[in-house]
Formats: sequence, C-alpha cells, structure tokens
Amino acid sequence: MGFYEAEEDVSSIIEQEKVKGLENLILLIIGASNRPISLLHLQKEAFLLWNFHPYMKDFLHFIHHYRGPFSSEVEKAVLYPFYLDDCWSYQKPPKNDELSGGYFKLTPQGIEKYHNLFQNAQKNERLSLLLTGIQVVRELYDKLSFEELLLLIYDTYPEYKVRSNVSNGIFKKRKVLAQELYRKGFIDERRMKSLIAGSNNG
Repeated sequence: MGFYEAEEDVSSIIEQEKVKGLENLILLIIGASNRPISLLHLQKEAFLLWNFHPYMKDFLHFIHHYRGPFSSEVEKAVLYPFYLDDCWSYQKPPKNDELSGGYFKLTPQGIEKYHNLFQNAQKNERLSLLLTGIQVVRELYDKLSFEELLLLIYDTYPEYKVRSNVSNGIFKKRKVLAQELYRKGFIDERRMKSLIAGSNNG
C-alpha cells in the first residue's frame, strides 16, 4: 500500500468516526426528552450546543440559511442515518406547517441504545458536561414555539438572519413574541424590553 492510499484510508476512518459521533449526538438530543423534537428545534439546539462545546466544531458546521443557523451534517444524519437507522422515526410536517421541518422520536431500539450511550457518556468528563448541556437546552428551548425560538436566535446571533426568509415576519411580531417569552418565565423584563426595542433587528 502506497502513502496516498494509506492517507485515504485514514481519512475514510476519520470521516466514519465523525458520522458515528454526530449520529450519537443526535441520539442523545432526541432521547433527552420523551417529547418528539422538531427538525427546527433540533437544528437550533444543536447550534446552541455547538457554540458552547468547542470540540463539536471538529465535525459540525453551521451556515446562514433560510431559517437561521443550519447544518447540512445534522440534516443528513437525522434524515438519513447510516449507523443508527433504526433508532428514531420521522413524521412529516402537516401541509400548513412551514417551520417545523417534521418531528423525530426514539424507537424502542433507540431508547435502549440511548440508555446505553447515556450511561457510557456519563463516565467521560467531557461527554458528561455535554449531556448536562443537552438536557438543559432541551428543557428550556422545547417550551418555545418556532417563532419564539427563532426570535431569540436572530436577536442573539444577528449574523444568522442574513439569508433568512422568515426573519422579517418574526420581527414584525416581536412585541407579542417577547411578551409571551416573558410570560413563560424564559426571559426577564429587561430582556423583554430589549427584544421589543429590537436593537439587533435592523
């Protein structure tokens, strides 16, 4: 075997490990709650985790997209899993639903694999921190409607509204959305007023 063939083999192995790692991450996110998760929430929650766990940047990338931050790796892995193809089911969105992207929930096989992966991950300090982050993010952001979630994302990360085709409509509703976020106890009064003022929404 020549040098270049060996190099290609190593690259292939690394790529396979990245795909396995991403599918395991998706399994952990979906399995962190008994509730189904929308593709929109999965993308945005993965984005939030990606911002706080730097090592995720080695195998995951986000770009500016029509619905804010978007990862083609996440979409491909969750819709067309290779290693965990029996672990979650997908339900297409209703015809009048233009934001969710559909919903995912674990299958019985997925639940079993999730528990095994969760127990193993708890033994690793870095993965244990990630597990805590996943559980916190699911618990907080699952409570938000699609528009509430996108308002917070666009306000916190304004660069990701550049290519969005829904941000203008969401900002027009920002007063109602901000008041609802406050009513849910997700933000304090100061943050509510900031969202309504729209300092980052230009």
